[in-house]
Amino acid sequence: MGLFELLKRKQRWQTRLFIGAALLLNALLAGVAPAMPDRYLPLMLCLNLPFVLVAAWWMWWQPFMREQLHHWQQTEMQTCELLQQLEMDYQDAVPVAAQIQRASLKLRNWQKRDAETRQLVRVQGLVDHELAVGNRLYFESRLQHYLTDSAEPVAGALFLLQISHPEPVLHNTVKLPRLRSCIELLTELCSVWPQVVMARMADNDLALLIPGMQSKEAELFGDRLALVLSQASCFSEVQDFDLIHVGFVLYEQGQSSYQLLSEADMALKTAQLQGPNAAFGFADPQKPKIKGSVWWRTELNNALRDKRFLLSFQPVFSWHDEDVLQHEVLVRLQSSDGDKLSAGVFLPMAANCGLTGAIDQTVLLQVAQVCTRERQSYQGRRCSVNITISSVLDNGWWRWLEEQVQQRRLPVDLMALEFHEHHLHQHYLQLKPRLLELQAWGFALVVDHVGLSLTPAPYSDELPISMLKIHPAVVRHIDQQLEQQLFVRGLLASCSGTDTLVIATAVESESEWHCLKKLGVAGAQGYYFSQPLARLIAQNQLME
Repeated sequence: MGLFELLKRKQRWQTRLFIGAALLLNALLAGVAPAMPDRYLPLMLCLNLPFVLVAAWWMWWQPFMREQLHHWQQTEMQTCELLQQLEMDYQDAVPVAAQIQRASLKLRNWQKRDAETRQLVRVQGLVDHELAVGNRLYFESRLQHYLTDSAEPVAGALFLLQISHPEPVLHNTVKLPRLRSCIELLTELCSVWPQVVMARMADNDLALLIPGMQSKEAELFGDRLALVLSQASCFSEVQDFDLIHVGFVLYEQGQSSYQLLSEADMALKTAQLQGPNAAFGFADPQKPKIKGSVWWRTELNNALRDKRFLLSFQPVFSWHDEDVLQHEVLVRLQSSDGDKLSAGVFLPMAANCGLTGAIDQTVLLQVAQVCTRERQSYQGRRCSVNITISSVLDNGWWRWLEEQVQQRRLPVDLMALEFHEHHLHQHYLQLKPRLLELQAWGFALVVDHVGLSLTPAPYSDELPISMLKIHPAVVRHIDQQLEQQLFVRGLLASCSGTDTLVIATAVESESEWHCLKKLGVAGAQGYYFSQPLARLIAQNQLME
């Protein structure tokens, strides 16, 4: 007979003995009950209390403790396995909770190093590692994009800044902190423009590209740059010297990047001839006169009243399924002059006039009508609508959106809301709770212009992003640019293990598309697949 059977038999005899003793005691009490009726009940309770306690311990407490011991042993085993996987020793003398805390700390450190490595891989070929800004390759690719993409502002300004160090011999321990301080000042001065591109072009040369800036703004900003930087605290010991020169040039789409950089370099040389801490710029006298804010306010209000905002749809193509993933909604303004203006032209003007919220509302309602009407024809493919950050952060606009969702005027299961990555970085703390709420309502969240900014992206781990869209400047000629391929690989690695799809935008050639497929993007959109269309493409009809 085994030991286990002996223990079970012993336990059964103990139980019988215990029950027999309890019955015998109660029988004796019942025999003396007639002799002392007043004391019978208290006496019975007092004498039965030990049996009740032992029964409770036997029937409830002992199984409970046995179960807890089993759980504790399992926890110890799992902790030991975890520590072994982390190449850490299990210490018997240390409490399990403390050992779990050690493992958690090591995992957090690994996660931090992994995020840093992914960010480094993502921007390795596009960043100046001494100053943590873009390098010349990064700047030229962004400049080429803004000069060719009709969705971007049609004009802007390019600034070249040269910082002079008066010391004949200067060590990096002094020079680099000065340059970093200048970049911090530039970042602060440029914060009012949403799409600034900053880079280090050479040893002491910095460049700024500010899409949408007009002639008068460029002149005032150039003088301000020269004044503020020459009086910066990092030059406190040499402020009487010639420290900074700024050359700038206005641009329009259609110009070549080589021509523009040459003109900016000529403006920089002219500023150096003008004297210490000077700025100089070229303004093209042949540029057409720019319409003022009064004209734009009237035009946009009339367009809202007359419903002159035109929608077109560009499909996002999946190479895995050879089908449509979703459609991006592109908006154009039918102007009173008969022109069709892209969002890159009229939205900056709408922001100046405080009308972006009204335009976003109009577009959302128009898209909702299209999605509802054609729900069956395109099998529930979402339509992605670009929304300005200012609208989401405006309390009145947010209440309007909440009301539309509650009254089911917006088919949230068929709509995705698209946000500019740069704006997401700028207002992340304020945006995060609202973006989480949008996702809880049923909207999908999309981030576009990914790659224009080189700063780490906190949203990738904290928000349920369904899609990341790579900026066209990264996609352009990617088959010939190893640095841009490295960026895409890093982006894909950062999305590994998540439900986030990485999509390329503005694909225009077969070589670009072939390279992107090899890199592993989930899909793409652009003129290579389809022009923006006046209708939605139904499922399995993209290649027809």
